[in-house]
Amino acid sequence: MDVFDFCNLCTDDTVEVRIFDLNPDVENEVFKGSMWDAEQSAFSDWEVLSFDLDPREGLILNIDTSES
Repeated sequence: MDVFDFCNLCTDDTVEVRIFDLNPDVENEVFKGSMWDAEQSAFSDWEVLSFDLDPREGLILNIDTSES
């Protein structure tokens, strides 16, 4: 399931989303914004490998851009 589809599962577009790239060349947060912004971002087509829910940080989606 890609980032766009994963975000569509949520009901509140204002939820804070962070996208972390697991690519060994990056290994950093590559996006921070609202759910709606994540759906429109350059990362929306990347597959979500895993996710974390943190009450302080919001929803964290993990992708790996080395798998292109």
